[in-house]
Amino acid sequence: MKANLALTGAMAGLLLVVAAGAWFYLRLSDPSGAAPGDAAATPLRQDRVQHGRSIAIGDNPVLCPNHGIPEVACPFCDPGLIQERGYCGGHDVAEALCTRCNPVLIAAFKVEGDWCAEHGLPDSQCVVCNAPLAAAGVPTLIDLPGEPPRRAPQDDEVLRWKRTPSSGCTKTLSIVRLDSPDVARAAGLAFEKVVARPVRETISCNVEVAFNGNRYARLAARASGVVSAVHRDLGDHVAPGDVLATVDSVALGSAKAEYLQALTLLTLWEKNHAREQALEANHVATARDVLEAETKLVESRIALDSSAQKLRNLGLSEEAIRRVADDNDTSSGLAVTAPFAGVVVERDAVIGEVVDTARPLFAIADTSTMWAWLDLYEADMARVRIGQRVEIGIEGLGDRVFTGTATWISAHVDPRTRTLKVRVTVDNVDGLLRANMFGHGQITVRQRDEAIVIPKSAVQWEGCCNVVFVRHTDTVYQPYKVDLGYEGDGFYVVEKGLSAGEMIVTQGAFLLKTEILKGNIGAGCCEVDPGANRNAE
Repeated sequence: MKANLALTGAMAGLLLVVAAGAWFYLRLSDPSGAAPGDAAATPLRQDRVQHGRSIAIGDNPVLCPNHGIPEVACPFCDPGLIQERGYCGGHDVAEALCTRCNPVLIAAFKVEGDWCAEHGLPDSQCVVCNAPLAAAGVPTLIDLPGEPPRRAPQDDEVLRWKRTPSSGCTKTLSIVRLDSPDVARAAGLAFEKVVARPVRETISCNVEVAFNGNRYARLAARASGVVSAVHRDLGDHVAPGDVLATVDSVALGSAKAEYLQALTLLTLWEKNHAREQALEANHVATARDVLEAETKLVESRIALDSSAQKLRNLGLSEEAIRRVADDNDTSSGLAVTAPFAGVVVERDAVIGEVVDTARPLFAIADTSTMWAWLDLYEADMARVRIGQRVEIGIEGLGDRVFTGTATWISAHVDPRTRTLKVRVTVDNVDGLLRANMFGHGQITVRQRDEAIVIPKSAVQWEGCCNVVFVRHTDTVYQPYKVDLGYEGDGFYVVEKGLSAGEMIVTQGAFLLKTEILKGNIGAGCCEVDPGANRNAE
C-alpha cells in the first residue's frame, strides 16, 4: 500500500513538471548565446569572460591576458575552477578564490578592483569593512592580531536576506530565454522598474504607555490620623496647593502646641536676657547671671526652630506657620495638598478611615506628556541612540500617530524577555493617550535621501545568494546577485547589485529561479543541458 502511494506521488510530481514545462517553456544558454528574434536585445551583464585553460603551468606558464596571472589558476577567466577545487576549510572561502592559500591571486583581485588594502583581503571577503555584514551582526572571518580565531556564521545565525552574495557563485552567468513574449504573459510574470527614492530605516518594537514619572505623584498624609473630609474625586483637575483631603491628626495638634510653647519661651528669655544685661550695667547682677540668661535665650531659639521644622515636615507652608502664631492655632486638621497641576487618577480616601504615612490616599498626574516604554530586542540595541525620532501607534486609536524622541535607554536587559527598555516622551495635549495602553513603535535609525528599493516578491534565494531577475528583452532574463541592506514594509533596500532604471521581475520570479536550478532539483526528469534546446532547433 505504501509503495503504491509513493509511486502515485512520484507520477503526480512528474506530470506536474511535464505540464509546467509545456506551459512555461524556458531554455538556458550561456551569456554569449543568441536566440532568433533577439537582434534588438540590450547588452547582457557579463561579469566574467571565459577562456581556455592551460593544461600545466610549467616553467613558462601562459598568463591570463586580463589579470596577469597564470591562466590555469585564474578563477575570473575560468569560473569552473571554483567548483573543481572545492572549499577552503581553513579560511571559509572557495579554494580557487583564497588569496591566503594562493597569494598569486592577489594581483587578479586588484585588477578586478576587489581588494581591501587595510586588511589584506578581497573586499568581497572582508567582513570587517563590509557594512551589511557588520549591521547583521555576522562574526568576521578575519583573524585579527591579538584576537582568537573567528568562526564562520551558521545558517541559523543570519537571516537569508541579510547574507552577502557568495563570491564563488556562477549562477548569474546563466541566461533564461523564453520562446516568445506570449510565454511571459501566460506565466503571469509582472515587472517593475527599479527606482531610487528616500527611505527611512526603522526598528519596530512593542510599546506600553505610562504616566510621565516626573509629573506623577502618590500622596499620603504626613501624619497618622482619621480622614475627616474628602475634597476631590477621580478625574478632577487640580492646581498646585489645592486641598484633596483633610486628616484629623493628633501629631499635628501636638506639633502646633509645641511651636507655640517654644515661641512663648523665646519671648520670655529675650526679656530676661535684656533685664540681666541692665542689672549688670548697674553692678547689681553678675556676669554669670548674664551668661546663664544668654544660654537660655539661645536654647529657646533652637527649640523654636525645631518646632517650626516639625510643622514644615507636616506640610505647613511658612504662611501657615505664621497664622498658627497669629491665631494661637492648635487645631489638628492636616491637609493633603497637590504639589503641581494635574488630574486625580487614583483615590483611596474614605471619611472616617484611620490612615498612616505609608498609605497613599491620592495619585495625581500631569497628562500633557506621557511616557512610552519600548521593548527593544538585543539584535537592535547597537543602532538605537538617545534623541532618535520615534513614531507610536496605539491599537485602540486607529491610524493616529504620536511622535516623540528617545530620552533614556536602559543599561539592564530583562533576563526573561531578553529585551531592553527605551523611554520616549510623547506630547499628549488632547489627552488621548492613557496609561497602560499597548501599541507599536517605529524608531528611526537612519534617513536616506536616495536608495535603491525593490519589492520583496522580486528577491529569490537560489541556495547561496539572493538574486533578482532582470529583463533585458521580452524573452531574455538574467539573475543578478543582490546585497540587501534593509528590510522595510514589503520592500528591500539594495546596497549592491542593481541600478535605477533596470526592469526586474516582481511576480513569477520563482519560476525563473526553478529553471536555473534544474540541475539541483532531483534525479532525471528536471535535468537540463543548457545547449540542448538550441541544438534541437
